[in-house]
Amino acid sequence: MVAVHTSGQPAASTEWIVCLDKRPSERSGEDVDIILARLKGVKAFEKFHPNLLQQICLCGFYEYLEKGITLYRQGDIGTSWYAVLSGSLDVKVSETANHQDAVTICTMGMGTAFGESILDNTPRHATIVSRENSELLRIEQREFKTLWEKYRHCMAGLLAPPYGVMDSGANTDRMPDKDNLNNDPLNFLTKNLSKVPSERMLRGGKVCRAAILARAPHMIRDRKYHLKTYRQCCVGTELVDWMLQQSACVHSRAHAVGMWQSLLEEGVLNHVDQELSFQDKYLFYRFLDDEDEDAVLPSDDEKREAEEELQETLLFLSQIGPDAHLRMILRKP
Repeated sequence: MVAVHTSGQPAASTEWIVCLDKRPSERSGEDVDIILARLKGVKAFEKFHPNLLQQICLCGFYEYLEKGITLYRQGDIGTSWYAVLSGSLDVKVSETANHQDAVTICTMGMGTAFGESILDNTPRHATIVSRENSELLRIEQREFKTLWEKYRHCMAGLLAPPYGVMDSGANTDRMPDKDNLNNDPLNFLTKNLSKVPSERMLRGGKVCRAAILARAPHMIRDRKYHLKTYRQCCVGTELVDWMLQQSACVHSRAHAVGMWQSLLEEGVLNHVDQELSFQDKYLFYRFLDDEDEDAVLPSDDEKREAEEELQETLLFLSQIGPDAHLRMILRKP
């Protein structure tokens, strides 16, 4: 049974929640200011134009989910878009119609936005279950479509299906929906791997490589397997271990796999035998910068810069990793 709690608010209910519980037509200018003050601190909205944020304050609703509540199921037709204001929610994907075999592929934390499938009425790509008591901002489909049409330029990159927050970018860079992936996920991955990596992903790969060389240089080295030497490569399981140790935004091994997969899809990280997916196994992977035999090691200054950028880079990868992991699942025979 799917249940959404809208009235069982926590005892520490604050004024902004009371304002959001009012009908939009009943909200005063003071109500909007109170809601706006709260939403300005939410990462999902930090890139939004002030006018857009004000419109969200006028049409958004407050949702409170107790731990273990299913917000919606994979395959449902959506009616709302959401942003996580506090707490966290698990993203579960099933390869069959039986929701009992759904696998948790990541956890969405505060600041994550999801539910954009309502733009074209496609089925939900995953089941969303609250991991703990959580607060959400909800915008109904009609209002969200109106906002999208008016403010597409500043929402397009940030809102990317099937879930999660993406870095801002052109509308043509948005991830495809699940139907398109299901039709030919291998073709999508092959095309993605053959394209020139984006500047953001190139930088992300450089930051991860430099941080590994600064913190755990033994991870990138020549390795032998079946009498063959593979130059300057890493092991999949060690990369997952390292990712989990670096940031609290990496919630599981599957989440870390998706983060590395996003780099692999762009060609910033490569399997030594050009496999199309990243695996949490004793398999060898090589950063793009190590493909050349005369690859240059990062300088001390570059290592310091990488250390400074690492958390932001990992947050970015943690947000796009679930998309990459879902594509991996869809292409399995």
